[in-house]
Amino acid sequence: MAHGTPFAPAAGMNRGLYSGVQAMAASERRLEAIATNLANVSVHGYKRRGTSTQSFDAALQGRLERQVTTRTRIDFSQGMLEETGEPFDLALFGAGFFALETPHGEAYTRGGRFHIDAAGLLQTQDGFPIAWEGGRGAIDPQGTEVRVDPDGQVWQGQAQVGRLRLVDFADPARLQPDRMGYLHAPADLAPRAREAEVRQGHLERSNVSALDEMVALIATQRSHESAARLMSSIEQGYRRLTAR
Repeated sequence: MAHGTPFAPAAGMNRGLYSGVQAMAASERRLEAIATNLANVSVHGYKRRGTSTQSFDAALQGRLERQVTTRTRIDFSQGMLEETGEPFDLALFGAGFFALETPHGEAYTRGGRFHIDAAGLLQTQDGFPIAWEGGRGAIDPQGTEVRVDPDGQVWQGQAQVGRLRLVDFADPARLQPDRMGYLHAPADLAPRAREAEVRQGHLERSNVSALDEMVALIATQRSHESAARLMSSIEQGYRRLTAR
């Protein structure tokens, strides 16, 4: 019995150390999301990244231990529309996405700063063609004015060019962003009809509030510092125990 007594505090410190590590990991994920939001605050169509932390009990070595997991999620709420007057600046009002043709399959975006090349191909600033319903539409670069109606139908003068492919998803939280910010759907997540309407001559601003992100940054930094102090205190406790 006497041999077990000195190790009782160590068990508590182990739990405290583990909690401190989890808290620091959660705050680091949150800091990463905030940094990404601040870096993209002026990017049209960008959707704010947030984090959610959940705790659950798991059986480890025959006993229940509290586990914590932190996930990054995307806030798809509507951003404000900014009028530009440019015919190929398109914004979506409501839930939905523009579909794109990429080398890795169909991708999705809310960013609507498009242009046409010399062949009349409507594409993103990165050169990815916009997907159309049915055959790909071609716009005459030297032709008459282009008009895009709220349903995504494209007209040049009186001629109907085609309809843009606009989609939505039952669970958009499952969409995964790539390194360029475009979204991709897993194989079992099928697109559905969108509710969004197209606004020609507009761009959707990001839904990030720089002020809110700065407030969150300060709070998260304080949380991270508190966890670091906890771990430092536990380290000092271990040193006292091992010095006996």
